[in-house]
Amino acid sequence: MSSRAHTYSRQQKAGVTLSVARINKALRKGQQAKYVSSRAPLYVAGVMETIVDSVVKQAVENARAGPVNAQGHLVTKRVDTVDVIQAVRADPDLARLCSGFAFASNAPPVKPVMHILSGAQQEKRRQDKAMREAKKAGMD
Repeated sequence: MSSRAHTYSRQQKAGVTLSVARINKALRKGQQAKYVSSRAPLYVAGVMETIVDSVVKQAVENARAGPVNAQGHLVTKRVDTVDVIQAVRADPDLARLCSGFAFASNAPPVKPVMHILSGAQQEKRRQDKAMREAKKAGMD
């Protein structure tokens, strides 16, 4: 039998889910400072876990507040990237933290023309588009 005591990782000791070793490696590779203390990755792991937890909770709420079908059931039971992006953008601190980050999503982008044109010009564009589609459908 081995006389060695059971070893615990820093992650287990701290009680966090995120890997402290990976965060330590990222801090050292990023070279933000010349030296990284042994406690810094533990603190960063705890902070990141708290932030991720709040984002995921808000994203779940966004998904639950999504569209409902005729029977009153949710159309989707899945948290989508759009829900996560809305959660980050809804929190002012997180929005500021992620201000330089470009989120990729499958949501259709808002056309800049809609912000430039007046309401009357937007309506004229919609009518012209409807007439073109009607002509196209009549030709087929």
